[in-house]
Amino acid sequence: MITEISNFVDLIPEDFHTSELSLGQGLYIIIDFDENGNLSVKNVKSFLIDKKQKCYKSNETGQLIETDSTFDFAIREYYSRLIATNKALDLPYKKIHTNNPYVIFVKKENVNKIQASFGKFFNSYYGLAGIIKEENSITNKIEDFCNREFPGFIYNLPLYPYLPDGSYIKIYFNVDLEVIKESSKAYLEDNLFINKKDYNLQLADRTYGLSGFLNGANIKKIFMLHKTTSFNVNNRIDRQTALNLYRFERLLANRKLPNTVPIFIDKAELNTEFVRLLGKDGQRTFRELIRELFIEHQQDISNYYLMNWQNRKGIIINDFDFVPLFRYYMNDFIIRNIMGLPNVPEEYEIKNIFDFETTVLPKIFNNALVVLTSKNTVLFKYFDEIDPSYVTRNTYQSIIKYRKSFYDFIYKSRSEAVTGGMFYDIIINGILDEIRKQEDKSYPIREKLNILFSLNRKFDTKNKNFGGIEMATRIPEYQEKLRKLLNESSYHLENDDYEFAFSAGQLIYYILTKSQSSSKTHALMEPFISKNDPVQFLQIITRAIDQYKHALEFGSPRFEKLASEILGYECKTGIKTLLPVLLAGYFSKSLIFEKSNN
Repeated sequence: MITEISNFVDLIPEDFHTSELSLGQGLYIIIDFDENGNLSVKNVKSFLIDKKQKCYKSNETGQLIETDSTFDFAIREYYSRLIATNKALDLPYKKIHTNNPYVIFVKKENVNKIQASFGKFFNSYYGLAGIIKEENSITNKIEDFCNREFPGFIYNLPLYPYLPDGSYIKIYFNVDLEVIKESSKAYLEDNLFINKKDYNLQLADRTYGLSGFLNGANIKKIFMLHKTTSFNVNNRIDRQTALNLYRFERLLANRKLPNTVPIFIDKAELNTEFVRLLGKDGQRTFRELIRELFIEHQQDISNYYLMNWQNRKGIIINDFDFVPLFRYYMNDFIIRNIMGLPNVPEEYEIKNIFDFETTVLPKIFNNALVVLTSKNTVLFKYFDEIDPSYVTRNTYQSIIKYRKSFYDFIYKSRSEAVTGGMFYDIIINGILDEIRKQEDKSYPIREKLNILFSLNRKFDTKNKNFGGIEMATRIPEYQEKLRKLLNESSYHLENDDYEFAFSAGQLIYYILTKSQSSSKTHALMEPFISKNDPVQFLQIITRAIDQYKHALEFGSPRFEKLASEILGYECKTGIKTLLPVLLAGYFSKSLIFEKSNN
């Protein structure tokens, strides 16, 4: 894995690391040098940058005016950053947060506390490999300026009073960028490895040690050491690999890579193509990148490591796994409009895996796992914290239990990750949540039933959830049989418990339409679906008929025929097993109200 990441970084152009970097809130100061090589302190340029990246300068009266700056602040900052504060050059003070004297960062609250840091900072800098202290050099002049003038110089800047507390003051001495790069290289040479005195190992002309990339080691923490082995660490790497891991970490910290990254093994051309696509047309998502790669290379999208990461108060690797083959296209994933939703096509084919992700998952997880926002953007919460106060109990439990399975199904092409039992459980629990919401909305429930009946066989290949029956074709048949039952006196319920369940759903809906409740909702059907025993289920229907008998039309042949058929049927299957078809009957068009041709 480490080798593949290192090889991946080698393919990334230098300018990609430093392009389009954002600047933090702070006071930015440029100090030039005159023709004699002395600091031109009287001609200082300073800018204030706020949280929204707006840039300001002061006018002659000291007021802020918005402006632009063409100085390469971000690139110089990229090469000047510390690896971490415990690698600061001014240890133990940790007040100066850069790795060279040509760019100096200090927090506003430390301006009057920094004088003791300068001596340590410059001594440590001159001690870096390849850095030579020369008399009357630019570095000497910067050191002299810092020791003699620093606090007063900062306090006298017109923009200083506008700087918010906690912000950085950033001084850029206008030297050639290559000088900063050389200083950065010297700093990294000495500081890439953690605890170098404890763990570094010299073999021939190479130094091996512990990388600081998502890693930590402290020889004083006994519980972290290998006490039963002959070695203290077993993951030393060489300096160049450590440098590539550090640069990779910076790519993540600067959000230069999508949150899901494929790193191909032994396929440099695919890594190169991925990097090329990354730099095309601004920041792009993994889905956009992998779609273009797949269209161009088809079956070559295989044998890669897939990393999912976040940068929230530090880099977190959510998942890192090997993917042998990525399948983009989906075969025969067709959602049929079985429940007769208005303004919906008779059938819709899901052609690729990302279409499945943004079409099906928002519906079955109630827009809480894959979130379609009001701004036409999509949020993916496979690894995010889910606030249970914003979702129902069943939805929350389904997300926590099954989201990793769907992530593996979509991003790693693991067809076995999502089973028929999972798929059924998610949708049925989601429907029960919708019923308990005390609302009269049926659209989301009918959508879920369309998805369940249409796609069940893709996850439950033998249709065990429905006793081996293909419900996508059977539900329309039950509708026609019920129409026949209501209109033909000679037709009766056959020995089919699912037909019974569909017809019972229609009867329950008709009975509940007679409720005089001012807040009539689908929650009224809760007593019916809470029973599993068929006898108890029929008792509930009998009680409901008795409860609403005053509103039931006397002599209604359709109602009387349907009620007698349901109450006289001997069901041998538990109602929980029949529940999806019972719900399909309830939420389908009510055939009792259908106009007769006679």
